[in-house]
Amino acid sequence: MLSRLKSTRRQFLGAMTATCATAPWLGEAQIKAAPTDSIPLIDCHLHINHFDRTVEDTIRHMDATGTSKAFVLPLETGEGGVLLRSETVLHAFHAHKDRVIPFCQTDIRRADVLQRIRAYHLLGCRGIGEQKEHLPLDDRRVERIIALCDELDWPITIHFQDGEKGFNQGLAQHLERYLKKYKKVRIIGHAQTWWAHISADVPDPAKSLYPKGPVKSGGVIDKLMTDYPNLYGDMSAGSGYNALSRDEEFTMGFIERHPRQLLFGSDCPCYDGQGKNFRGMCYSKQLQSFLKRIVKDPGTLRNILHDNALRAVGEKVPA
Repeated sequence: MLSRLKSTRRQFLGAMTATCATAPWLGEAQIKAAPTDSIPLIDCHLHINHFDRTVEDTIRHMDATGTSKAFVLPLETGEGGVLLRSETVLHAFHAHKDRVIPFCQTDIRRADVLQRIRAYHLLGCRGIGEQKEHLPLDDRRVERIIALCDELDWPITIHFQDGEKGFNQGLAQHLERYLKKYKKVRIIGHAQTWWAHISADVPDPAKSLYPKGPVKSGGVIDKLMTDYPNLYGDMSAGSGYNALSRDEEFTMGFIERHPRQLLFGSDCPCYDGQGKNFRGMCYSKQLQSFLKRIVKDPGTLRNILHDNALRAVGEKVPA
């Protein structure tokens, strides 16, 4: 596998060097998609091949939802039901360098994981994600890639899902230790257990991963985001929308407390921005409509839809 990695690395380095040299800065990209209320939209969570969606289908989805750019996240292990190689994401970036912000991901249980991630860094990737293996959060193999992201000044999108068959289990017990130890990495929280902890009252994951009803103040992520500015929240998927819409009054205060740490994301699998192949639901349009309704401050809305994504990947935010 190391010989194949070296071969892949050589192939991509030749193709990507010219691309990276000429790729537009994220804040100055030519935006093909229609803006959302004049704010260019960056989706922090998109996969190419949801429901066998192609790269071109994904670009059409971005056009239909007014998305100028997207963090495109591979899932190399296939755990969780989606298999997407980092090489495929880099090919998509090469073809659509003004639209795709490439992340990388590989099985962190592999002995060569750090070498592979460093190769992807050389090839133009901007972060790790979606980090999603059946491991507890305090596993030393999870820590070593967080430490690598800290060294590279990178973000990492982590899927938090407690329970017997979950991923990165133990957010409430273990996340703060990493935040105290590693100050440069931007940890982007995503998925069911992350958003369940918007409330201080969190049900047993065996009973519900999508809690309903009023939010109780004092949730773990609210506290941690207050104390650690390098902790971000990915608002994508049903888990994000459920948490944000279950108690709108609380959510408005939550957004006011963390205006520079919340990222618009969709994790949407539909092809056309209309939900044609996904129960008539488009996560991107659903969340856009919700945010435009409840976020009254234009600066905060711009942060969520655009500027915080630049901050997460280490870009300067235009004045």
